[in-house]
Formats: sequence, C-alpha cells, structure tokens
Amino acid sequence: MVDRACQDARGLLMVSLLVLALLGTTAKALAVVPGESSRAVSSPIFQPAALPTLTARASLAVDITAGVELWAQDADRPLPPASTTKLMTALVARRWLRPDESITIRHDDLVDPTVYANAGLQPDDRVTVTDLLAAMLIASAGDAALALARVAGERIDPQHHVPRAVFIDAMNQEAARLGLRHSRFATPDGRDAPGQTVSARDLAIIAAAVLGDPLLAELVATRRREIEIAGPQSRRITVVNTNQFLTEPDALGVKTGTSAAAGQCLVAAVRRGNDIVVLVLLSSRDRYADARALLTYLDREYRWLTLDSRSFPELASLAREGIVPALVPTVVVANETADRVRIIIDRQHSSADVVGTVRLRIGTSDLFIVPLLRLER
Repeated sequence: MVDRACQDARGLLMVSLLVLALLGTTAKALAVVPGESSRAVSSPIFQPAALPTLTARASLAVDITAGVELWAQDADRPLPPASTTKLMTALVARRWLRPDESITIRHDDLVDPTVYANAGLQPDDRVTVTDLLAAMLIASAGDAALALARVAGERIDPQHHVPRAVFIDAMNQEAARLGLRHSRFATPDGRDAPGQTVSARDLAIIAAAVLGDPLLAELVATRRREIEIAGPQSRRITVVNTNQFLTEPDALGVKTGTSAAAGQCLVAAVRRGNDIVVLVLLSSRDRYADARALLTYLDREYRWLTLDSRSFPELASLAREGIVPALVPTVVVANETADRVRIIIDRQHSSADVVGTVRLRIGTSDLFIVPLLRLER
C-alpha cells in the first residue's frame, strides 16, 4: 500500500477537493482581515480585464488552496484526456506500490516508439517504482505507465488474468472517490480509446491530489532527471519534461497530453502568493499560448494578498519589535473589490506570547483573523 505520508497528504486535501467538485459556476474571490491601525489596500481605478481568447475547447482556472474558481469555459465538457490520464495512473500506482520496490519490465509493457512517448525500456530491465513514475510524469513514457499498471493490477487482484483491466477499474474507482463527474478511464497511458473522457474540472481535482502527494508534486515539477536501470542492459537514461510551461515564473508542473482525438492538452500549476492556481486546457490548438493568455487575464482580474510586509508594510514595523502573525495566509481578491480590503491590527499589551490579532476585512466581513505572536529575543 502507499506510504503513510501520501495518505495523510490526501486526507488534508479532501476538503479542497470537495469544494472543487461542487463548484459549478465561476465565483468572484473575496478577501481578508484585522483591528486598530486600519488601512485600505490601495489600487488603481478598476477596469475589467479583457476576456482571453483561447483556442481550447474547454478550460478552467482554480485557486486550489482557497477553493475559488477563477475562470471556466465548458469546464464540465467530457473530452479525450490523452496523456493527462497519467496523473490518475500515478495516483493509483501510489496507492498500491512502494516507491523503492523494483519492477521487471516485460515485453507487453513496451509501446511502439514511433507512435507513443516512451523511456526506451527493454524486457528484463529492472526499474524502481519511483523511477517509473518519473519517466511517466516527466517524459510521459507510455512503457512506464503500462509497467506500473500491470504490477499494481497484479497486486490488487492476484487471481485476475488481465491485471491492467483490474488497474483500469481501480482508476475509475479512484475517480468516483475523488468525486469526478465526467471522467471515465479505459487505458493507463492515455492513448485514444472509445469512451475515455475527462473534464477540465475533473482534471483540476486530479491535479490537486497529485500536488498533495510530496513525491508526485516533486516529479511533475522536475525538468530533467536521471533514471537508473538495472538488469542485463544496466544503464542510466535522462528523461526531459514535456511541459514547456515549466519555464514560466512560479510554475509548479503538472502534465501535458497530445493525441489525434484530444489535440493539445495541458494541466499547469503556478504559485500566487502562498496559494496554488491550477490551469486546465483541453483540445487546444496552442496550449502554451492559451495558458499564458489565461494567466495574464487572471493577473489582471485578481490580486493575491499575502499577510506579509510586501503586501502590508505595517507588518514590517511589527517585525522590528519581534511581533509576527502566527500564520501567513494568502487571499485572492477580485480587482473590483481590492480597494475595499482593509488590514486591522489590534495590539494588546501583554507579557504572554499572543499580543493581539491581525485581520483582513472586506466591508464589514472578516475573512480571516490571525493571532500576533511575540518572538523570543
């Protein structure tokens, strides 16, 4: 079974995943908090950002940390997923296989190298689960995906004569567990298959689960990695990430996909403040241009305010006194409401560790309240 750390990470994400699964319309983001010393966040006169022109047939942008949907266009439309399927393959493999166990490659794990992305694996190669996950998520290697599915399927039901069919059933069970509404998986490597579909919203939920697993989050953000192959033809190979969006500032992964039926697909994650924003583009003619256009729109339409001195200079003067917020959350705010956001600092003269509160407030509503702590000198 998957290691305990992965299970715990998934558990912490479930609330956010449920929010994502239930969101059906684009919601404007709200924001923030605190007390005496009150100041509004200054902003220029609001002008709505021009809507992006995208070539994708379906798209979604969501702040998975805040559980706030920022953009949606046919986000529930079922479409072929291509190799974005491998994100689900990785989740199921992590549930059943240990990262350090070694898998021996068989002939039926191989793919046609003239048609499918692959790691150049050969029969009798021995590769760890971690390295197979790396090959699959970084280089989109179909041979790695098939090997993981076969061995995990054997682990799930040792008596079944078609272990990959068992694995595909497990993929669909995982989809149900995550609350996916428009996804059905028929292959572990994402090759075009009748009835295999996913929606942009479902892929955002899958991406949130992947990013909640420390090992998978590291792999989908890796640009290149050396993989060790043991066996009769022992060697090292270097896999290079297919995701060109990783060169963008603050990019965190996640996965590309391309096929005749699916067109160009992209699941991308970027950091905004301390939040993670996931972009999903399906059936695009230029996924990277679409992603940049969508991200430009988001950065014009929203602001991410972090409870630190860069967003709120008042906190710098407190820090010089050895007083800091107990947490450093980020809130996403629609630009049209940014001038209504206020920080309120309530100082309490006390010898205790807690010496007040800081809150962000919009109108008369507190969006969060954070204790102020005195650091030990």
